[in-house]
Amino acid sequence: MSFRWNPQFPSERATFKPLPLWFYLLLYLIVEGVALALVVPGLPRGAIPWDTVLHYAVAVPFFCWLALSCTVYWLSYDIPATQAAEHNSARWHQMTGWQRQSRSGVAVLDSVILTPEPDLAERMLSLEGSPPENPGKVMALADIEAADDGSRLNSLLDALLTPLAAKLASAAKGGSFEIVVQCDHQVLSNEVLEAWARLTLPGKPVVRWLDNRRDVGFADTWFESKASYWPYHSQDTTPKYRLVLAWHLNKSGPDVGRTDSEAAVALLLGSPALMRDKPDLKRQAWLLRQIDGDADQADRLLALLLKAGQVPPDSIRHFWHSGLKGLAQHATLGAVRESGLKIEAHALEPAIGPQAPVARWVIQALAAKMAQFGQGPQLIALRHAQGVALNLVAKEPAPVDVSWKDEYGYRPLLGPEVGALASFWMVSMLLSPEKGWSSTDTLVTCGTILLMVVFFFIRHSGLFARMVESTVDFVASIVG
Repeated sequence: MSFRWNPQFPSERATFKPLPLWFYLLLYLIVEGVALALVVPGLPRGAIPWDTVLHYAVAVPFFCWLALSCTVYWLSYDIPATQAAEHNSARWHQMTGWQRQSRSGVAVLDSVILTPEPDLAERMLSLEGSPPENPGKVMALADIEAADDGSRLNSLLDALLTPLAAKLASAAKGGSFEIVVQCDHQVLSNEVLEAWARLTLPGKPVVRWLDNRRDVGFADTWFESKASYWPYHSQDTTPKYRLVLAWHLNKSGPDVGRTDSEAAVALLLGSPALMRDKPDLKRQAWLLRQIDGDADQADRLLALLLKAGQVPPDSIRHFWHSGLKGLAQHATLGAVRESGLKIEAHALEPAIGPQAPVARWVIQALAAKMAQFGQGPQLIALRHAQGVALNLVAKEPAPVDVSWKDEYGYRPLLGPEVGALASFWMVSMLLSPEKGWSSTDTLVTCGTILLMVVFFFIRHSGLFARMVESTVDFVASIVG
């Protein structure tokens, strides 16, 4: 199921305040007045039977008042307050859960970027030197020379993996690691394993190949854990470490047409679960959840992305894009311009020539590097099968910011209905015509206890449901 960027959350229910103390004092005076009006006229003349007075004019009205007070409190405050607390706390969990998902991402632990122009990110942001200008020029990776076997791919893979060797060895030893290769042909995945062996890295990792024509959609497929849950056990098979390798090398030969510039990138990514387990693990930045849709909806997509609050919109200073043409380009650039964001735009094509599909990863790595360099969150726009895809790259995503109110946690263990039932039971005992314990008293007592238990489980319905579920699971485990 795709992520919903525009969920409709229920409105917050108004909180309730209990009736003032004077109301219950007035109620006591009324009950006591009625009791005196009923008892005093029936008293014999002469000596006052204090036992009768204390019994019928003090004890009975007191417990009647207590029962009525608990009932009034229950109906006027406890029930609506409990319903409001359940509604508002469920709403709070929905909103915080949605914010947590919308601001989820994969962490860029390290990266290696190979582009025809050195220090590309720093130069495009004018941190070092001047921005390169090569519009329309098909460029090559001049530093990648053919190896002894005549293949430039071996040299390329060595250049990508060698700087990451120490971190790759540590990640591979953890047993939750895979390599994702996005290139032209699946058979090239074997070259990755050979390069892994040449560097004497541990084990033989799983290598998954992605066709260059496939939109990765990492926001929808990589942020969600592949977890299975059972009553007493859960298992998450999502790799904690992923090494993304993507490249484009032009074929050699005088008659070979070259339409795209060469580039390559290696990204060592950490899953959300890994970062929860190791919050102090060093990282460059976060690739946050992306949003995609039709090109003519670019303004709406950008508005939804900014509204999600992945980062404060005012902190976004740079906008990267690649592969946008026609409607996608004009609609996206127009949406950014009309959004009110004060940002600088950086396109790969004018800097290093026409781009191959590897650009979708190169641009993420460049933005992550600049986020690490203190240049703030980076907005990225890429061509997508749906039209256009937008995502943010940030040093840290914004935390969940839905405030919790104390009244959301109103869940007393025992409610006023227990006091009302206990008081009614006491009144029935005081008014019982029997001198000793009778079968009627037993029936009233059992009925009162039963009602207390029923109301307890109504108040704590979740506890009752868990008890039933645990009982069923226990019986099922015995039966087999």
